[in-house]
Amino acid sequence: MRFTYTYRSSDGARHAAEIEAESRDAAFAKVRSELGVKPIKVVASSRAGELASSEERSRSKTSSSHTRTLANSLTAIAAIAVIAFGAWWLLRRDAAAKQITVMTPQGLVIYTVAEPLPRQTIPGDRRRIDGGRTSAFASAAERWLARFAEPGRDAENTEMLKRGNGESNPVPTEAEFRDCLHEPIRISSADFTETVDLKRIVAGMKREMRAYLAGGGSVGQYLSELARRQKLEISYRERAEQKLAEMLSAARRNSPPGSGVAKPENQKALQSAYAYWLKANAQLQAMGIFPVALPDALRAYQMTLDIEE
Repeated sequence: MRFTYTYRSSDGARHAAEIEAESRDAAFAKVRSELGVKPIKVVASSRAGELASSEERSRSKTSSSHTRTLANSLTAIAAIAVIAFGAWWLLRRDAAAKQITVMTPQGLVIYTVAEPLPRQTIPGDRRRIDGGRTSAFASAAERWLARFAEPGRDAENTEMLKRGNGESNPVPTEAEFRDCLHEPIRISSADFTETVDLKRIVAGMKREMRAYLAGGGSVGQYLSELARRQKLEISYRERAEQKLAEMLSAARRNSPPGSGVAKPENQKALQSAYAYWLKANAQLQAMGIFPVALPDALRAYQMTLDIEE
């Protein structure tokens, strides 16, 4: 008779072969003794086709399972790759939007988007600051906003809130203001520090204006609010200057002419004026308004305090 036996090789692979034997037991013994193989299963050749078919189905199922697992893995990897590429592309596009490098006759100049800054006093060279209000911005609307960048500064033509009234610098139209809100302000690597601060403040004002419009306000209302706020800030500073001038005037009246010796009343008046100057400037600076300069009379008084200390 012909028998089919199944066995495993040393590498763990499963194999099937045929052998001639008188009986199934004889087939077992013959495989072991003559071939040196320990069979897993021995069946008559009439069942060989069934066995092969069973083993083929098993291999097919295993292969199909592996194929599905591999396909799922490849799909997941592809999805992760697409997401990673999308994130990289968005970051690259965002970086490109925020930074531009331009070749100029003076060399490479890097332009970056100005980060918003609240309205505040700009330290530094006043000529650069005042000049930047007209030269640092390409948009007429941005140049107009730059007039209100510093709290308490007397901006030019703050009363002129209507276009075309015979003035040399009329207010830009509502359309010009709305257009400028969609364009970022760029800072050049060659800009002075004062110009950078000015641009950042105007960027902050544009953000404030966008929020104002989103809340239902109009461009004209926002400009009127700017002018009103600027007037109020200027009035705070003017009142502080006026009161300080009155206190110093009273101190001079108490000073004996030509004696070179200050009366106690005069010293007390100077002390009060100096204390008021410190307090007024602290309040102005808290509101972002530039401080009142130290008068010469108080400068001399301050020096005496330093010497005494």
